[in-house]
Amino acid sequence: MSKKISILLIALLSFGKIVAQDSALDKMAMEICEYFNKNEKEFKDMSTSDLTAKLGVQMVQTYLKYKDELAKEGINYDLTKGRAEGEKMGAKVGVSMIKFCPDILMAIAGDEVYEDENEVVESYLEGTLKKVSGQDLYVVEIKDTDGKTQKFVWLTNFEGSDRLINLGNDVTGTKVGVSYTNLEYFSPKLKEYIVRKKITRLEFL
Repeated sequence: MSKKISILLIALLSFGKIVAQDSALDKMAMEICEYFNKNEKEFKDMSTSDLTAKLGVQMVQTYLKYKDELAKEGINYDLTKGRAEGEKMGAKVGVSMIKFCPDILMAIAGDEVYEDENEVVESYLEGTLKKVSGQDLYVVEIKDTDGKTQKFVWLTNFEGSDRLINLGNDVTGTKVGVSYTNLEYFSPKLKEYIVRKKITRLEFL
């Protein structure tokens, strides 16, 4: 569970009791809460990361169960698009779960509520590859869904890099989803710190 979700939990809880509504989202949230309540003893000694993984699995399973009802309420998620879409769903379901089992959510959040402000945050966007250029350092250019060209530095091995290498010069127009982190480093030329987007994973859509 991300830091943003953990902070959101605390903020919403401060407003007191939230009145539940009989919506598909609430049914989904209630079912997940019931699952954790019934298996409380099993989860008692689990780490935060293991509990988060369990929560993710339950969210996906219940989403698929109520997918048609959720669609009627205008709630749709394409879980084949990767982590970003799953995080959107998790944030929405998490807010609804606060109505039924806030204690469970806070237990799952664990120490992440108190994470350092300098934590590394991974972001995600989709678009089409334009080109890969550079000599000692490769820069991957992607045209995002808004038509803006985004540049990413290729510094380390990442999931999807082998396929990108195999594409060679035939990258233009390939649809991808890219996960990245912001990397700050000192530029001797500019004599100041600058931020670049570092690729951590590349999905071919």
